[in-house]
Amino acid sequence: MDFKDFPFGQDDNDRRLDKILRRFLPDLSLSEVYALIRKGLVRINGKKTKENYRITRGDILNIAEFLCQNISETSQKNLSEKSQNKSKIDINKLIVFKNEHLLILNKPYDIKVHGDSDSLDIAVKAWYEKNISNDSISFRPGPLHRLDRKTTGLLVFSLSSQGARWFTENIENHTIRKTYLGIMEGSFTDKERWEDKICKVEDQQGFVTVKKDEINGKNAITNAKPVKYEEIKGEKTTLTEYDIETGRTHQIRAQSSIHGFPLFGDTAYGAKKQKGLSRDFYLHAWKLHFPKNNPLNVPETVTCNPDLDFSFV
Repeated sequence: MDFKDFPFGQDDNDRRLDKILRRFLPDLSLSEVYALIRKGLVRINGKKTKENYRITRGDILNIAEFLCQNISETSQKNLSEKSQNKSKIDINKLIVFKNEHLLILNKPYDIKVHGDSDSLDIAVKAWYEKNISNDSISFRPGPLHRLDRKTTGLLVFSLSSQGARWFTENIENHTIRKTYLGIMEGSFTDKERWEDKICKVEDQQGFVTVKKDEINGKNAITNAKPVKYEEIKGEKTTLTEYDIETGRTHQIRAQSSIHGFPLFGDTAYGAKKQKGLSRDFYLHAWKLHFPKNNPLNVPETVTCNPDLDFSFV
């Protein structure tokens, strides 16, 4: 039986064979992938193997040649996404930091992170295909955390599997910290530490907000500190620094409202309705704090100031 060879790259290293094949062959079910491996129609370095085999750089994926016509059509569409990853977003104008592992962008207002051609995810994939050379069968860049559509600021994408693993592990371990800037409604005078149980609530139209719920909620911790006071459209407001210890959906918006100081203009969380604002609310991911001497050579602090329309910042 003749086989066609596909060499693995650095970003395939230490990944399970079945996980790679699911991405390489997206139209096949997991049971179909397992069947190919068991029958020896998919091999590693010319030898039959198991689905949980972990790839080492330099390994060769061998696929039975009679399968390769359909596989080539599927995998080529999956691997070379230039035709489908088209975007009007100029990623080069948004880059705050970049190395071989991570891409950190300044996310604009009212731009989705995930979704169709208007999302940053698709725009980054198109930029990656055009600008980055990678020999990996399975790796794709992707966002490593969330920002709401109408929140601006620092957003991190993976440029290597090592970068994705390291960032994810350190976010979960809370050794990477995030600091936000927001504009509150009212005069917030003292530094406070908020700890609340919050959970998502969806209305009949599918609109999701977050409410306090001592029984079903998950713990959310935010440290809020006033920075500057200003009047906007005759209303007292406070520029506030938020240092979050957890990363719940709408955490800052919800907790600001719970504690009596909703974000200015954020009517979904109880703020007064305002006319003529440049944004629905003002929240910006300002700083990312990384461990010292980290293996990705990322600076200890990456900072991105808000745009000029962020009122008096």
